[in-house]
Amino acid sequence: MSDKIVVLDIPATLKRHIASTNITQPGFGIVTDDWKQDDFAILSNESGLKHGLPIKTDYYSVILCLSGSCKKTIGHFVFEVYPNSVHLVSPAYITSFEEASDDLLLYQVLFKKEFLLNNFLKENTLNNLLEINPDYPPIYGLPQKAVLSLKALYEKISDESREQGAFHLQILRLLLTDLLYEMNRACENCLLHSTRHLSKQYQLVYKFKKLVEDKFLTMKTVQEYADELFISAKYLTEIVKSETGQNALHVIHNRMYLEAQYLLSSSGLSIKEIADRLNFDNSSHFSRFFKRFAGYNPSEFKNI
Repeated sequence: MSDKIVVLDIPATLKRHIASTNITQPGFGIVTDDWKQDDFAILSNESGLKHGLPIKTDYYSVILCLSGSCKKTIGHFVFEVYPNSVHLVSPAYITSFEEASDDLLLYQVLFKKEFLLNNFLKENTLNNLLEINPDYPPIYGLPQKAVLSLKALYEKISDESREQGAFHLQILRLLLTDLLYEMNRACENCLLHSTRHLSKQYQLVYKFKKLVEDKFLTMKTVQEYADELFISAKYLTEIVKSETGQNALHVIHNRMYLEAQYLLSSSGLSIKEIADRLNFDNSSHFSRFFKRFAGYNPSEFKNI
C-alpha cells in the first residue's frame, strides 16, 4: 500500500491562498509568493468559500473571528466559530469547515513550533501555551476590549510581515508570543465561567469522543467503546445523545467519514487502498458507507 498523503505546509497554503484571492493588494496578510518564511505566515480567510475539505497541516493556526460564522471540525470536536472568538488549530488533528456565512471574516496566524523555539522560547513553555485544556473545544469567546486589542495585534503582525524591516523576525516572534498568551488568557476566562467540567456525563462523553479519535480504525461498534469505558452500551448511547444530540454510532461513523474524505481529497491512494486503510471488508462495503453520508460514491467525490 502506498502512503501518498498530502500534509499541507505553509508555502503550499500560501500558494493556494494567493491563487484563490485574485487580489494583488488587500488590506491584510501576505499576498505575494516571495515570502521566504516556511515556518510563519499571516492571512485572512478566502472569501466566498462555503466549506473546506478535510485537511491536515504541519503547522499551528491561531484564528480570530471578527464577523460571520461557520461550523468547524477539529479532531473529535465540532463547534461553531462565532464573532469575537479566537480558536486554535493543531497539526495533530484533521480539520475542516462548512456552512460559512457570506460575512465570515477571519484573521489567521500560521506557524511551526520551530519559529518560536529558535533561541526564543523554551519548549516546555511553548507546549504549555499550545496544549490548552483538552477537555473543551479549542475556541474561546472574547470581551470587546480584548477583540480590539487582538485585532490590532494581528494587524501589527500583518504590517511587520509586509514591511520586513530590521529585526522583523524577532519582532514577529514577540508579537506571536503575545498572541498566544492572550489566547490562553481567554481560555482561562472561559473555563472560569463554565460549569460543564462539573458534569460527570460531559467528562464521560469527552472520554468516548477521545477514544473514537484514537481507535476508530479498529473499533467500530458502540459496545466496544462501552466496554472500554466500563459502562453499558445503552447508557453510553443515552448520555452521548443527551450531551451532543447525536447517536453514539453516528459519532463513530462520522469520524470514519471524515478520514475517508481526507484520504480521498489529500492522497493518491486508490479507493481499494482507502477501504483497506479504514478496515472495511471490501471496497464495495466502503462505497456504500460513504454514499450514505455524502450522497454520492467515493469515485464521484474524487472527481469533484
